[in-house]
Amino acid sequence: MSNRSALVITLLASILAACTTRGTPGREATFVECTNGIDDDQDGLLDCAEATCGAHCEDGPGGADAGLPRDAGPRADARITCNALLDVVFVIDVSTSMREEAERLRTGVESIWNAAHALTSNTQFGLVVFVDDAVAVNGCGAFTSIASLQSELMRWRDFCGTNRSPSSDLQNTDCAENSLDALHLAATTCPWRAGATRVIVHVTDDTFAERPQVLSESVAVEHTYAEVASELVSRELRVGAFAVPGVGEPCGAGSSPDVGRGFHAPFGSMPSLPMQTRGRAYDLRAVRSGTLDMAASITELLADEYCTLF
Repeated sequence: MSNRSALVITLLASILAACTTRGTPGREATFVECTNGIDDDQDGLLDCAEATCGAHCEDGPGGADAGLPRDAGPRADARITCNALLDVVFVIDVSTSMREEAERLRTGVESIWNAAHALTSNTQFGLVVFVDDAVAVNGCGAFTSIASLQSELMRWRDFCGTNRSPSSDLQNTDCAENSLDALHLAATTCPWRAGATRVIVHVTDDTFAERPQVLSESVAVEHTYAEVASELVSRELRVGAFAVPGVGEPCGAGSSPDVGRGFHAPFGSMPSLPMQTRGRAYDLRAVRSGTLDMAASITELLADEYCTLF
């Protein structure tokens, strides 16, 4: 073979390698490659079973969660020296079907509060509520006591029975609720402090809509999923989402075909919000059946995430 022919073959091989989107054997290494449930390099090892995915997996390659996306934030050895700040904001769906969850949160918030303050006395809690539109309660200012937070949660628990939206007071006539605008409001309005571990606890039992869709024929959604994800990630806000996977529960307008997208599953080509923000997704049906304790899960989330790298 001439030197010219060898050069042509080498160049063709380089072009083909550059054009392929498949990884090389044994080389799943990025966050997306290690958490997408796909054997990208087709070497028989999936996600956390790959040695190169250790940084993205709770127990490292071959550990207890091998083959699963990372679901518990940074590993224990990712703890850093922090400024002893912890910011927590509840973003709660207060539509008619959510009264039980609002009550569970009200009764469990004392243990959550005490556990957070055991991590650091420099902890603050805020609250955002939503149906078709959203309200940052008291401008999302920090509550000064357990009693004041419990009282506010009781007020919104009772509000669930009105079938109205908290800002416009318009009647809620469809299944989807406005998680996106509520999360965007929390991300951009709440007083997140520099150096703090920042956690959003999001609770909803239905799906959401994107701009330019309109909810209940009256409320225009203001943001897209990608915009909300960008705000959450850029502000290093971890999302612990209590949501329902799969088909939604019946509501007055029927039921939503897929309420888990964006929380338990990707939204289109984009990873879920808990996945993008290194948070967690919890099955709200397990909470309702009594097999998952909401307050204990939130307490564990805060303990796991406190003082860890985002």
